[in-house]
Amino acid sequence: MTEKKYSKILIANRGEIACRIIRTARRMGISCVCIYSDADINSVHVRQADESRYIGPSPSCISYLNIEKICEVAVETGAQAVHPGYGFLAENPDFPRALQKHNIDFIGPSAETIEVTANKITAKEAARKAGVNVVPGYMGKIKDVAHATSVAEEISFPVMLKAASGGGGKGMRIVNSKKEIELAFTSTTTEAKKSFKDGSIFIEKYIELPRHIEIQIIADKYGNVVCLGERECSIQRNNQKIIEETPSPFISEKARQEMYAQCVSLAKQVGYFSAGTFEFVIDKDQNFYFLEVNTRLQVEHPVTEFVTGIDIVEEMIRASCGEKLRFSQDDFKLTGSAIESRICAEDPSKRFFPSSGRIKHYDKPNGNDYVRIDDGVAAGSEISMFYDSMIAKVITYGKDRIEAISRMQKALSECYIGGVTNNIEFLESIFHNPNFVVAKLHTRFIPDHYPNGFHGDFVTEEYIKIFIFATLYVYLENEERYYYEAVNETPPMSFQRVALASRKKEESSTGITGGHARDLFIVRINNNEYSVNAKYQDNTLTTIYNHNTYSVSGKWSSSYRLVYITINDDTNIALKVERQGSKLFVRHAGMQAKCCVLKPHVAELSKFMLNNETEGISIDAVKSPISGLLVKLHVNVGDQVEVGQPLFVVEAMKMENIICAESEMVIKNIPVQEGKNVQIGDVVLALNTALS
Repeated sequence: MTEKKYSKILIANRGEIACRIIRTARRMGISCVCIYSDADINSVHVRQADESRYIGPSPSCISYLNIEKICEVAVETGAQAVHPGYGFLAENPDFPRALQKHNIDFIGPSAETIEVTANKITAKEAARKAGVNVVPGYMGKIKDVAHATSVAEEISFPVMLKAASGGGGKGMRIVNSKKEIELAFTSTTTEAKKSFKDGSIFIEKYIELPRHIEIQIIADKYGNVVCLGERECSIQRNNQKIIEETPSPFISEKARQEMYAQCVSLAKQVGYFSAGTFEFVIDKDQNFYFLEVNTRLQVEHPVTEFVTGIDIVEEMIRASCGEKLRFSQDDFKLTGSAIESRICAEDPSKRFFPSSGRIKHYDKPNGNDYVRIDDGVAAGSEISMFYDSMIAKVITYGKDRIEAISRMQKALSECYIGGVTNNIEFLESIFHNPNFVVAKLHTRFIPDHYPNGFHGDFVTEEYIKIFIFATLYVYLENEERYYYEAVNETPPMSFQRVALASRKKEESSTGITGGHARDLFIVRINNNEYSVNAKYQDNTLTTIYNHNTYSVSGKWSSSYRLVYITINDDTNIALKVERQGSKLFVRHAGMQAKCCVLKPHVAELSKFMLNNETEGISIDAVKSPISGLLVKLHVNVGDQVEVGQPLFVVEAMKMENIICAESEMVIKNIPVQEGKNVQIGDVVLALNTALS
């Protein structure tokens, strides 16, 4: 086989993964052509590419899934190969076949291999032939609801309905009883059809409380296959991963080697080359069962790159060019531990419904040898309702799991995204959860630990002091600044000059030298009050708390939404701080609190004031919790609805979200029609309040 060298490739994807592929290609001396839809005209990946071409309107079915148009662009630009990234056409065998007609390479497995392995039904048949353990289930195509009911009852509940094509958690539903089958079948097939252009599904036994383990492989066109370790992917919401790590803190070396052997056997059975991921569930006794093959680059591939030093995108390009693997299984070893967090545009307090909008502020930690940020956004970027909800990935490395977690805690504390609801604080909460830290993991970790969603953790005793210091620092720093502006009637050049000018004016008028005397303040953290003596001078807060003296200095991020404080020159912490009226909303490590600083007499008087901060609760309407397309109404005018009954379905970011009744109600009016777009807060159902 003759080796090639690419000088130009087209990236048939968008966002973060397009930017990721550009980095490696550019380092290899390969120029990149990117494509974009209406929604992505100003996207980061478009600006980073050497060339960019318009591909069509925003909906992916007429842009990023348009094989004919993408092939046309590849030919016009002289691309010698196409990298599909993940999602979209990455696992569609029709895509490499179409490219082949134009003598353009597909950077991934062959069409024949994809056809067998990317379809979960045929993949399991191939796995059985290769001697791979598989989950019990019905591997044929489910015809209709009646067939699904019959199969589910034969296997016994709970079962999992799964799309035969695609991945990423789309087209999957857990079904616990017969009455759930019809809705699950309809939503699974519809979602699969829209995401993968293939509505076929199958059913398998749902293994309760398993771990989700996957093996990363890389293979060349000469039959050489190397397993690059496993990834633990058990932290999931709505069947989609949000945290991944390697190595798994659970599996034994014996289980790892057995999984390796089965992966190699299956790879050889189907003639696999390029990068691929073989996914398994594993029970508490380390019995493992094959789930599926992802015939593409995985979202979580950076953790493997951290512990192996291997650039998986580069190896995919080299394999596509016909090069032999440059290493064998004996050369490979895992070094250290790596963890990835997916920052997503979603609301963890509302069943992780996707969110959209424009990013107004974006702060992130600097990358280095142990922190990596993979993103494709910037301040001003639009998070579109048409595509996946992932905004960025934070990956950290350590000599062991504990160090990797510690670095992740710090990195997430330095991430702030304003303008779009996101899951950063939820991720922080998980990384501070004691059960996560000691690796008590399974795929129901999130439902079990956050059964009602994430609404912010209470501030622990350990962090009360830190919240007090941050609140005092921000309050007094602002007070000093406002004083300077009032006296000088000009904006300050720096906070240091603010403090200096203010102190000098007071010294000149009073004759006092050496700074202000400490004043007594009442710091309110949620509903608790703390008496603290403090003064602020030269950008430093000096305070006495619990009979100990502390020195606190700080600085703001460029967005003025993150404040970095240093306590006694040795403890450095980043906290998110936003003003809400007269209060500060402070967040850190998943904890959050409304905080304010009061003089003692004001604090005493405030006890007699009415609290006007109650939220109005609408009982006469059901509003859309997300922006998207209203694809289905399950109720009609006049219907009397029970708690838990499905009301309507909103499609956003390629996922169907079923909105169910949270109380008994009677439908009075339906002002929105199926097939229309709705925004967050739009009234979908007007209610008769007679049952209230």
